[in-house]
Amino acid sequence: MSAAGPDGARIAPASRTGAGLALVLSGGGARAAYQVGMLRSLAKRFPDLAIPILTGASAGALNAVALANHPGSLADAVDELSELWANLTIDQVFRVDRRSLASHVARFGVGLVAGGARGAPQPRSLVDTAPLRELVTEVLGRGGREPGGIAHNLDSGRLRAVAITTTCYTSGRSVTWVEGRGVEPWARPQRVGVRAALSADHVLASAALPLLFPAVRIGDAWHGDGDVRLAAPLSPALHLGARRILAVSTRFTPSHAPPPAACASELVAYPTPAQVIGMILNAVFVDGLEQDALRLVQVNELLMRGEERAGGGLRPVDLFVMRPSRDLGELATHFERELPSTFRWLTRGLGTHQTRAADSLSFILFQPAYLRALITLGERDAESYAQAIESFVEH
Repeated sequence: MSAAGPDGARIAPASRTGAGLALVLSGGGARAAYQVGMLRSLAKRFPDLAIPILTGASAGALNAVALANHPGSLADAVDELSELWANLTIDQVFRVDRRSLASHVARFGVGLVAGGARGAPQPRSLVDTAPLRELVTEVLGRGGREPGGIAHNLDSGRLRAVAITTTCYTSGRSVTWVEGRGVEPWARPQRVGVRAALSADHVLASAALPLLFPAVRIGDAWHGDGDVRLAAPLSPALHLGARRILAVSTRFTPSHAPPPAACASELVAYPTPAQVIGMILNAVFVDGLEQDALRLVQVNELLMRGEERAGGGLRPVDLFVMRPSRDLGELATHFERELPSTFRWLTRGLGTHQTRAADSLSFILFQPAYLRALITLGERDAESYAQAIESFVEH
C-alpha cells in the first residue's frame, strides 16, 4: 500500500518490487535522452521501485545496463543517468576534430573505390568512437561493470534479468545477451537469446550504428547495432517472463491528425540524403517497437475474448507505451547550430538544414541543450500520464 507524499504524489514503500514488471528501452542514439525524462518522473513517485526485468537495444542498452548495474535505488540510478545525458557532448561519443573526421571519411572513401585491391584500407566506420568506449567503461565501472552491481542486484532479488540485443554480422541474427537467474536460452527464426556476463563490449556493440560506428567483436563474431534485426523489440521481455511491460517510444504521433494520404498530393523537392537516412533510421529504431506493440495488443484482445485457438500457451501481457508529445526531429532543427563546425558542415552537406524535421540529425545530436530538452520533454510527458503510469506500476 502506497502513501501520499507532501505534494500529493504517491510514493512506493522502500525496496518495493514491481512483480512481473519489465522496462523496455529501444534505441535511437541521442533520442535515448527522452527515456531518461520518463525515468525521472517514475523515480520521483517510486524512488525505491525495483524493476525486475530490464531490456535495451542500441542507445537504450546503455540506459538499461546502467540501471541494472547501479548498486543503489532507482532514484539514485536515474540521478546519475540524468547527470550523464544532460552534460553529454558529441566529442564524448566520437571524435569530431577535423583530422579525425577527414582521415576516417577518406579511408572509407578510398576503401569503397579501391575495388578490393590488395593493401587497400578496409572501411570500418565513418567516425572514431574511442571516446564512447571510455564513457561506457566509466559509467559501468572498472572492467566494464560496477563491482558487484548486477550480481548484487540479482542476488538481492531486486533484479531478475537484464538483457541487451546486438546484431551479429556473421550470421545476420539478432542476439539477445541475458544476465539473470534461472534464465533459459531461446531460439526463434533469426533471433536467439544467450546467457552472458554483460560488459562494456556488449553495450558498445548494441549501440554501434551501422557504418557510422565500428562493429565490436564479441567472442568469434562481429556485432553491431541491436535494433537492425530486432523485429520484435518486446520479445526479450516476454521470454524473460514479463507480465507487464512499460516501453518508451520516440515516435511522435499527432493525436488529432487527419487520416494520412498515400503520399503527397503535389510534387515537392527531391529528397535530400538526410531525409532518406532519417526514414531508414526511423524504420530501424522506431517502427519495430510500434509494430510489435500493435501485435501484442491484438494478441491480448484475442486471448481476452477466450478464443482457444489463439492461446497456444500464450498469456495476456499488459503493455503501456509512452510516446513523445512533440516531433523529436522537428525539435532537433532548433539545436543544429550547436554541432561542432566541421561536423555540422558534413551534416549540412547531406541536407539536414533543408527539412522541417531533421530526423537523421535527431539521432546524432549529442549536445547538452538538445539532450536536456529531450529529458525535459520526457519528464513532462510522463507527468501528463502520471496517474495511468502509477496505476500500471501498482497493478
